[in-house]
Amino acid sequence: MSLRSLILQNLWLKLFSIAMATVIWLAIHYSIHDELNMNQTLRSEYIRVPVSVKTALGDKRVFRITPDEVVVTAVGKDDALLRATRKDIRVKLDLTDFNATESTFRELTADAPPDIKVLAISPPSVEVQQVSP
Repeated sequence: MSLRSLILQNLWLKLFSIAMATVIWLAIHYSIHDELNMNQTLRSEYIRVPVSVKTALGDKRVFRITPDEVVVTAVGKDDALLRATRKDIRVKLDLTDFNATESTFRELTADAPPDIKVLAISPPSVEVQQVSP
C-alpha cells in the first residue's frame, strides 16, 4: 500500500476522529481549569471587628458596650478578602431610640463591601449600659 492511499483512504473518518479528539481534550482541559478556579474563588474568614455605635445627633450620653469587639464570619473571593480591612467591614449598633435605664441586649448589624458577604456575627447581640446621662 502506498503512502498516498494510507492517507486518503477513509479521510473523512480520520478528520472526524481528529476533530472529536480535539473537542474532548478541550472539554477536559477547561473543566479542570474551571474546577481549580472554583476552589480558589470562595473562602470564609473570621475577622475581629470593633462595634461602632450610632446615636441621635446631639446625644451626649455615654454607653458601655460589652463586648466592644465581635468576630465576623465573611465569605468572598480570595482577593476581596485579602483587600478587606477592619475598616471595610463594619458592625453597627443603633442606639438612636435607646431609653432603658438598666443594661439591655441589642442586636448588631453588619455592612460590608458588595463582593463580601457577612454570614454571621459572633456574638449576635451585645450588652448596652448607659454610663452617664
